[in-house]
This record gives sequence, C-alpha cells and structure tokens, in this order.
Amino acid sequence: MRLRLLFAFLLSVLTTVGCANHAADARHEAQVEALMQQLSLREKVGQLIILTISREPDDETRVLQDSLVRDCGVGNLIVMRGPIGPFVERMNELQNLAQLPLLVATDAEWGAAMRFAEYLPYPRQRLLGRLEGPQALRLLYRMGRNVGKELRDLNIYVNYAPVADACPDPYDKSDGQRSFGGDPALVADYAAAYMHGMQDEGIYACAKHYPGHGATTVDSHYEMPVVLYDRARLESVELVPFKRLFDEGIAMVMICHMSIPAIDSTGVPMSISAPCINGLLRDEQGFQGTVITDAVGMQGVAAGRTPLEVNLAVYRAGADMILMPDDIARTIDAIADSVACGVFPQEELDAKVRKVLTMKARAGFFDEGFDPQVRDLDRKIVQARRRDARLQKRIERALRHSSQPEITPLDGDRTLVLDKKG
Repeated sequence: MRLRLLFAFLLSVLTTVGCANHAADARHEAQVEALMQQLSLREKVGQLIILTISREPDDETRVLQDSLVRDCGVGNLIVMRGPIGPFVERMNELQNLAQLPLLVATDAEWGAAMRFAEYLPYPRQRLLGRLEGPQALRLLYRMGRNVGKELRDLNIYVNYAPVADACPDPYDKSDGQRSFGGDPALVADYAAAYMHGMQDEGIYACAKHYPGHGATTVDSHYEMPVVLYDRARLESVELVPFKRLFDEGIAMVMICHMSIPAIDSTGVPMSISAPCINGLLRDEQGFQGTVITDAVGMQGVAAGRTPLEVNLAVYRAGADMILMPDDIARTIDAIADSVACGVFPQEELDAKVRKVLTMKARAGFFDEGFDPQVRDLDRKIVQARRRDARLQKRIERALRHSSQPEITPLDGDRTLVLDKKG
C-alpha cells in the first residue's frame, strides 16, 4: 500500500511539473510569435547581432552604440574585462534604449572574476581537471551553480563556457589552461557537470570551441590554425565532449576559426563553413540549439576579408548569431536587403530570430515585472564573494589531496609559449 501511495505521489508530482513546463513553453511560443509579427526586417536582423560594449566609451563610441541599439535594433551585448561598476552603468543605459530587453553575455569560464576583479576567481579548468572521484563532478556542478548566480545577479544570461576542447598539453598553445585536460571522456564529464550547474540557475551555457581547438599550437586570435586529423581521430577525441554536451541539453555552441580539411576540403575556417555548421553539427550530430562563432574580428577568420564579408559569410554558413562584429549598420542592411530580394531565405532568417527570442522568453524577459536593470550591485558582490569563498575552500582541499601531477596555473589569460629552440 505504501509503495502504491508513493508511486501515485511521484506520478502526480511529475505530471504537475510536466503540465507546468508545457504551459510555460506555450506561453513563450505565443510571446515569440507575437514579436515576430511586430518586428521589421531590419529589427529581426538586429536580434542576431552581439555588440561589444565599452565600460567607459568616448563620446563617438557612445553615440554609435546608442544608435545601434535604439535605431538599428541590435538585440544582444557582450561584456568584456574591467571594473564592474562602469559596465553595469553602461548596460543599464543601453537596456533603457532597447525596444526589447538585451540578452547580455560574457566569458566567465572560471567565474565572473574572469571579467570583473571584484569577484573571487575559481581555479582555471586545467587545474580543476586534477579533481578526482565523484566529488569532482559534485564540486564542478556546484561551481556552475555559483557562477550562474553571479551572472544572474548582473542580468547576464549567457556564459560562453564551458571550454570543451580536449587539450593534451596545457603549454601546447596560449589557452591550454582553459581546457580540463587531454582525456576526452574526462573533459566531457567535467564540462557537463559545470554546464548543468549553470543551466540549472537559468544561465545559457555555450560549448566551445567546436569542433575542437585543443590540438593546435596556433592561436586563432592572430592567425588561422590548420588541423590535419582525419575524421576517425576527430570522432574519437575532439568531438566526444561536444557530443556529450549536445546530448545533455546544452543551449549553445561556439564555432572556432580553424581549418579542418577532413570536414571542409575548401580550407575555410569552420566558422564560415556550411559543411561544418549545417553538415556535421546540425545534420550529423543533431544539435538544435543556438549556434554562434568565436569573435568575428579574430584574425583566424578576418585576415584577408573585410568585416562585412566576414559577417555575411558567418550568416550564410549557418550561424544564428554574429559575435562582436564591426560595420554593424551596413551588415544589418546587407542581410535585410538579401532577404528582401530572395538571396537569403526569409524562413532561414525567421528561424534564427526565433531562437534568440525564445532564449529571451525562457529567461523571463517578456513576462510582466521583468526588470532588465541591474540594481543593488554592492550587496550582490558581497553575497557572491561569501558564497564563492566557501566553495573555493572545498575545491582547494580536494586539489591538495589529488594524486594527479600538479600543474601550476599561470596568472592572466596568456601563457608564454616557447618554440623548440627555447
């Protein structure tokens, strides 16, 4: 009898949760469809642009940013490194100008401290990769929850993390400390735990740098890497963590600026490769979430191309959003004109815009009472530091008892890489 009652109770709970989720999905879909009817063609394109904001812009930059948000309908921001106060003030200003709430993103791979010095930094991913046993996944999940709380306090709903690159040697390239390690199964486990923690706090996680940037000695900020692995190697190493994250529901994926001839024989960067984005990622691996590229100003894709050419190539290849572009107003006009004259299909644009608006809807942006302004910043920072300090002590204790060989993390984002001559 007790077992039957327990089963009936659990079934009723699951049914209630399922009904609530269905009702929320229906409400979000209705919100998105209503907005799709209201937005102009240019405003739809603006929803795909992720604008880099300056914490203390000069007068010319301020006027340009204001116009892009107010007049061009740019719908998203990315926050870079610096003191948090001026950034929050600028975010609030731009939110006031926006027709729809702006979806704000940042890179917080080891917490908000990666961008804002006011927060306490978690260890780099390479050091976290030394954690062992079941407690490793518990700690990484809890770290994801804490980082999610930090960002949600700031109305930052997208974190370009976790790094899902399997990187055998942390000193092989400039960002080796950003990888959990070289074992693809370990990277998959640890990245998934971190992702679930963030997404359980309502933050959209983003797997990067697809289809795997861990085995190159070239930094795509400065030139385009070329990887000559065959498909068998890619499927057994590089793609393993990404497939795991896709299967477990990660919201977003970031495409890297590197050439992999085994995927696209033309030699173009994966970020502007339809065989990579629409072929491998969507058709073969079944990813249905939001696709962005790494920043389009990086030389791995920008070398030899104008900003407008890069932006159009990213759109044409299948990416849903364009990260940190230049020449934004002309890009919006060019895409809108191409849709209007049938060069780019209207249904393709609408599908991209629906993804962005759905992310905003699920975050509650269109619900009554949502406030895009960041308030009570000092109090939130104090609370975050207390919360993070407790977890960081647990992580430090676990690392001290790790049997894995210690890797000393270097300060800052850059690693000094020596060539074979030293």
